[in-house]
Amino acid sequence: MSNNKKDPETQKIIAKEKTKKVSSDEYAISPFGTLYKTYKRTSIQKPANKQIKDKKREAKTITERLNSFDDEVDTFFKGNCEIQPKDRIVYLRDKAKNLGLNLRDNEIRAKIWEGRKRSKGLVTMLAPDMEINAPQEVWLVEDLIMKSDTNLLIASPKVGKTTLVVDLIGKWSRGVEDSYLGKKFIGKCPSIFIVGTDMPRSRWLPLLNRFGLAEQTGKDKWKLLNPIIGLFTQNESLHLDDSGLSRIGELVSKNEGCLLLIDSYSKVVAPLGLKESDASFAGPIGDLQEVVAPFGVTTIVIHHSGKQSLGSGAVIASRGSTALPAAVSQVINLKWFNRDENRQDKRILLETEGRGMSLEAIILQTQYGFESDGDATDVIERHKEKEKIARLQDTQAEVFEEVKDRRPLETTSGDIKKALKIGDRSALRSLRALERKGLLISETRRTDKGRCVVFKISPTIVLTD
Repeated sequence: MSNNKKDPETQKIIAKEKTKKVSSDEYAISPFGTLYKTYKRTSIQKPANKQIKDKKREAKTITERLNSFDDEVDTFFKGNCEIQPKDRIVYLRDKAKNLGLNLRDNEIRAKIWEGRKRSKGLVTMLAPDMEINAPQEVWLVEDLIMKSDTNLLIASPKVGKTTLVVDLIGKWSRGVEDSYLGKKFIGKCPSIFIVGTDMPRSRWLPLLNRFGLAEQTGKDKWKLLNPIIGLFTQNESLHLDDSGLSRIGELVSKNEGCLLLIDSYSKVVAPLGLKESDASFAGPIGDLQEVVAPFGVTTIVIHHSGKQSLGSGAVIASRGSTALPAAVSQVINLKWFNRDENRQDKRILLETEGRGMSLEAIILQTQYGFESDGDATDVIERHKEKEKIARLQDTQAEVFEEVKDRRPLETTSGDIKKALKIGDRSALRSLRALERKGLLISETRRTDKGRCVVFKISPTIVLTD
């Protein structure tokens, strides 16, 4: 080996010796004869702290990670929790990410509810040695509003659904009348909370004032009157998110047996981003029921109806998914009785479906509220018959007119054959079709020429001419 340190061969030997001495680092000679440090081409290594965190995450099973997440949830329901209800979803979303859990917001929300249940301890089981309190009264307003349960009030726009409930509360609270629309009040009018996110103060206060539930104390100044003990409006909106449900739970826990009015459902669930056509649209009402159930709260939830026909039923009147009416015990439906045919007809059909007896009534709205205009059963049947007649086409329409014109005489297929110049079989087929629709009745008679079937207008059909 040459003594000249600048000799290329010498440099290589020096580099080789240094490579042995300096751990795993390697050196090479540049074209200019200088020694420089090289690195192996290996995969990029994660920082040490990141590797440790990943190893810890991998070490935990999915069950352990979920348990850790539940521990975070449980801190919300301890007295010293600093996380506000409105921030819980955001906070837990970040915690889930750190734990390697891919949870959607609705799953996080479900976890929050599980945590709330855990905070209350075990649910008491009814046992044979217990004396069980189970009041028999199921109605707050007989056949109309179910007590300590959820009632869904559905109506078309501008029919007066909110006015109906406020009118009911006003008349009940004054104690002057013992019934509403002919339906008996059961007991004393309870305290009232209104979550009225659908309307601003400027509409709520005059409406409450109209029925003696608020008074005007000055220009644009109002005061709520008993039994109203709380009002949320569009100006101070409350929703059925976690924060809103917590607030409702806090309020009703101090006023057991109160009545809670939600107006309207679509507005109080709007921030949750739920589609009306999905079954998940009914989720928040289930959450609300869990919150208020321990306190005997009667809930009235107002919702908008879809397009409906007379006599179609209260349950299918709800706009969107049928999961919403399915989630409640009583459905009350309001709709114009005959507005499509006569714009001056102010009659409203009120019908109910639920655990009690179904109700059908005609009501009218006046400046003093609503009043009954009689039972709707006969009126609806006549209206349906009128619609059946209006839908008749071609030969059936002509046959019905012929039978009607021959009154009080009875009609045979032979009479129709002569009058309309059609075949005997065609005449009889049309008469039988009208009978199946309930518009005609038939009777078989014996004559000198044999058996004869005669037809006449059904006695249930009320004809206007």
